Amino acid sequence: MLQTGLARVERASPVQVSSRTDKLMARIALVIVASGVLYGCYAMGGPVYWKVYATLIHPYQDHPPPAAVTAAPVSGGVNGTGGAAGAVVKSSPSPSASSPSPSPSPSPVKKEFNPDDYPLTRERVQPLLQDGLIMITWANHHYLDFAKSWVYNLRKSGVTGYMVGAMDDDMLREMVALDFHTWRMNTGITKKDLGWGSQNFHLMGRFKIKLIRDVLSLDVSVVVSDIDTAWVKNPIPFFHRYPEADILTSTDQLAPTVSDDSLERFPHAGSAFNIGIMLFRPNSKAFVDEWVKALDDPKMWDQTAFNDLARKGHTVSEAPKNLWKGYEGKLTVGVLPCALFASGHTFFVQRKYSELGLEPYVAHATFQYSGTPGKRHRFREAMLFDDPPEYYDDAKGFVTIDMDIPQALLDAAGRPLQGPMTADKLGDHFALVHHQLLRLRGAIAVALVTGRVLVLPPIWCQLDKYWAPLYDGNIPGSHWRKPFICPADHVLDLEGGWHPHRPEFGKHLAYREYSFFNNPRMSKAVNESRVVLTVCQQGDKDCAQGDAPAPIKDGVVRLAPRLRDDQLYRALVEGSEVAGRKVLVVRGAAEVFKDFVSPDEQSRFENRLKHYTSVFCCLQENPGWIWYDFFADRPHADRFNRKFTDKWLPKHGDTDRNVAGYKEPQPLAAAAGAAATATTRRALLAEEEEVADVVVMSRDQHVGAGGLRVTELQGQLGLGRRLQGEEREQLQEVRFLQALELDAMFSGP
Repeated sequence: MLQTGLARVERASPVQVSSRTDKLMARIALVIVASGVLYGCYAMGGPVYWKVYATLIHPYQDHPPPAAVTAAPVSGGVNGTGGAAGAVVKSSPSPSASSPSPSPSPSPVKKEFNPDDYPLTRERVQPLLQDGLIMITWANHHYLDFAKSWVYNLRKSGVTGYMVGAMDDDMLREMVALDFHTWRMNTGITKKDLGWGSQNFHLMGRFKIKLIRDVLSLDVSVVVSDIDTAWVKNPIPFFHRYPEADILTSTDQLAPTVSDDSLERFPHAGSAFNIGIMLFRPNSKAFVDEWVKALDDPKMWDQTAFNDLARKGHTVSEAPKNLWKGYEGKLTVGVLPCALFASGHTFFVQRKYSELGLEPYVAHATFQYSGTPGKRHRFREAMLFDDPPEYYDDAKGFVTIDMDIPQALLDAAGRPLQGPMTADKLGDHFALVHHQLLRLRGAIAVALVTGRVLVLPPIWCQLDKYWAPLYDGNIPGSHWRKPFICPADHVLDLEGGWHPHRPEFGKHLAYREYSFFNNPRMSKAVNESRVVLTVCQQGDKDCAQGDAPAPIKDGVVRLAPRLRDDQLYRALVEGSEVAGRKVLVVRGAAEVFKDFVSPDEQSRFENRLKHYTSVFCCLQENPGWIWYDFFADRPHADRFNRKFTDKWLPKHGDTDRNVAGYKEPQPLAAAAGAAATATTRRALLAEEEEVADVVVMSRDQHVGAGGLRVTELQGQLGLGRRLQGEEREQLQEVRFLQALELDAMFSGP
């Protein structure tokens, strides 16, 4: 046994290192061990230190809790007046009279920006919870102005519990500078426009789902909101009405299944769930894990995967809360009311909240047709975008139109349409839109000659717009009053024509939305500095001929019709007192301008207008889109060099094939055209503006539903709603265009 023990000790004794190979191997082993220790310190040291620091030394607070937080004062509108956008006035408790004055403290040293200081951790999220919820969005640097507006609208609605994920460090730096609650995502995705449907768009979608998983892992309930949303009312009390719900999701449903602020009835509201606005509670973690796993398939769209999983083994919603079981009965799910958690169609086109007499919570800029510029413009039209003060002033001022629309055009556009979208239903709509484009053409010329910013008019429409054939003149399944103010992107190509600087057009034309002068941020000094330009009738006296500065008399300047650019310049700019007025209101815009003296300038002008229009879509017959035309009143060649010699007729898509079955509207009677100077149109516009004011008033002043007055307007805003039965809607077959046709539709030369 002694020998055995000695043998064991001998085997356990250190091995002698004698050869050069042994020494080399020993050194390599020491280097590996040392490297592992160093890497462990590097990987764990920072998190351990910040964990101790945040929990023991200095628990995280994004701001010291103030005694009161009050939104910056505003004057009756969404965006407020004066001061910095979204500013927050913080007041500290005043010391009592017996308390000694505090000693002055040294000014804090501004900390150097370090992206690693902004992780997404429980310690950073918990202090921000508002009634147990956190509202989040995310954006790259390209969407900085959207992020500012998102936060501004939330703060105005009374929401303080939010965070904005910064997808790149440039964005993070901006968020920190603005004192927004933020965290670093560092996705590596482009800092430019994500582009709907692009590879970057789908990558962003995958980051989004993983983000939801990461936030849920912090054991908090989260409201997820895309950056192209504008909150107009605090939704947190609404969500707390459904504490048993694991997931609440918005929807692309266009026809509400409820007439109040209840959840939609499911599966009656059977359209796709839209993942742009959702509530998740911690019980949905397993669902989100499976959702993330489903996106391992590179061909799977994030929204499709969500719909597939949520609907798997679903039940039917049960009154009174309209909740239902989804995900094989494992989760309680609800569909948010489509009129109040609104898509781009139910909010900007149908205005369903107004029809139902309710206050909306949020607008999501979907169902629009001009990319990011189109989304931005829609929010501006609704006065829900946070623009800086300089947006509301300009050194040379603004041009706007006092639009004249004959009563007969509005009456024709108010007639109901029924059935598939065929050529015989086009005439009244195109007559109405082209009448307005002709006048807009004159205003564009005045803006270019004077160097002023153009304020677009509201554009009245009869027909809707979609990526597939319409039914009853609308997206199938939707119904509302006609005529209506259609978003500018229905008629104008904001993304391709208006927004970018295109040298082939000449100097860039800046433009504003039709609600511009109604925005509370518009200063009184600018808004009241006005002069009206009227076009004289042939033979009238005291009409400026464009050979000298035009005089202003009683706030009006009178010009002879159809002046050239040099004559307009002499009358309105060169030494003219008109140049000193901020707002130039053009009446009779159809006759204000003839052409440019320079053939090159005239060519650029015509080329500009040929690319400023978008398309109507869609007819049943393909190609189903038709281009609007600024020159429909005269012989011309359009952007595709298609010749219109006698009169304008609609053509299929980009082809030279006329739309068969098109019925030209009856010409307007001269007397009717002269007598009807759009009295009805102005009344309708005033009512539309009143409805828009209700939205901003309810958000800024917390007006209750009883004080909205929108129910009083229901009998006034055009024709009554035409309803369809559910069976009829289910039988409608929507034939979608192929991707190639869609690309061609929105990619003119």
